Amino acid sequence: MKFTLILWVSTLLSLTAYSQTVYPEREVDKAAQPQGGFAYLQQFVKDNLQIPFQARLQSVQGWVFMSGIVETDGSVSGLKIIKGIHPLCDAEALRVVGLYRAWEPALKDTKPVRQDFNFFVVFPDMPVTNYDSTSQRLVDYFNEKFQFTQDPTEYHFRRYIPVDKNGLVRDDVIFEELKKKEWRPFLLVPFKRDSLMYKIANETMTDSVSAYQLTVRDKDWNSYVPETIIQKNGQLLSTKEKQGNKVVSYAEYYASGALRERQIVDGKSEKIVTWYDNGQLKEVRTQETPDPTKAAEISVVDLWSREGKVYVKGGNGWGVYKSKVRKEQLIIEQGAFENGKKVGKWIAKRPDSTLYYDETYDKGKLVQGRLMLDGTEHTYTEVQQNPQFQGGASALGMFLGKNIKYPKEASRKNISGKVFVSFVVCEDGSLCDYEVLKGIGGGCDEEALRVVKEMSGKWLPGVERGQKVRVKYNLPVIFLLE
Repeated sequence: MKFTLILWVSTLLSLTAYSQTVYPEREVDKAAQPQGGFAYLQQFVKDNLQIPFQARLQSVQGWVFMSGIVETDGSVSGLKIIKGIHPLCDAEALRVVGLYRAWEPALKDTKPVRQDFNFFVVFPDMPVTNYDSTSQRLVDYFNEKFQFTQDPTEYHFRRYIPVDKNGLVRDDVIFEELKKKEWRPFLLVPFKRDSLMYKIANETMTDSVSAYQLTVRDKDWNSYVPETIIQKNGQLLSTKEKQGNKVVSYAEYYASGALRERQIVDGKSEKIVTWYDNGQLKEVRTQETPDPTKAAEISVVDLWSREGKVYVKGGNGWGVYKSKVRKEQLIIEQGAFENGKKVGKWIAKRPDSTLYYDETYDKGKLVQGRLMLDGTEHTYTEVQQNPQFQGGASALGMFLGKNIKYPKEASRKNISGKVFVSFVVCEDGSLCDYEVLKGIGGGCDEEALRVVKEMSGKWLPGVERGQKVRVKYNLPVIFLLE
């Protein structure tokens, strides 16, 4: 017995020492590499890189060289700079590469081992040419049609955006107009910094983190700088750019700081790219909205597993999705794609392999669905239906027009605009959880809320896979003086 114990301890120490050894690439049987190849890591770094504002002001550019260790679980450790270009850029390079945890570890004697590696991060030249260091503001000029211009002979409006050391808006945005060779105040758009709890969803759970939102909006909710949400530690969580009230691009991040989803709009077409939290590319899809009153037409271009397995390539393949449904229940859904559209039978199962639903598709259009819930079968022909006022949009407009009473204070003070009210449409068509998101004062906020509450019971609830569901709804209530 004593001999056996000593032998076992000796073997354990040997294995521990073996696993802690860091091998150079030339001494392993198979070198470590990012899942899918180095092109995927390079793309991840490019998409996640946040070039420091202070470095941009100094027109810093170049390559940051670093070294590190690929661990046996696909993460990296021991990152250090070999040759840097600027302290802020060096720190950003270490941050981004450290976020990528989708490596295939090195193999030696068929076993995963730790391996050192070298990598570089490219910082392109992205100078900030409109920064006024004296006032710490970004200054832009526009012509009479409010079109951006750099020609001094066309200057008619100018805009000041106060920013902090990180390039984030920190105060009201000011517009001035050139009249009789003098710049005079034209418009002030208020800056707001609001605390909130931000929800971050992944495949298996939803996290909430403490954050704050930076916005610069006018009374009609038009944005004048990207709407940004940041963790209390300064880590970016979300950024959204708008033209008027239309979103033209957005990016959302995991709590770790890794990019989760990015949207880029090109006309009526949108490209949306998503990543797993380990940095592995997850999905590339496009969607078009030829008719604003109808759901977007979605096409899946590429799809990968968390481990880097290719599910769908060029719109064709076998798709597999993990997602949450009712009460955080996890399901696994799978089926075929042809030319980016769902075709044939799609089946979703619970973790215990029991059927949750099956659906039949023809070129992306649902033909028939069957949901198994609490031992009962429910059929449907639409995956989702949004809640709507009974009678539709025209009936809603008529109801508001008939019931709104213009507040005397607002009329006396010549107040007009939009009051944005949020509420939840419940399963029985009643309303609850009312909130005024954006008001204009003068009694309009209270009147909008009163009229919205009068609509309770007059709505058709939202429907998901044949089941009535609670849906949050945002409604603008317009107050217009004649």
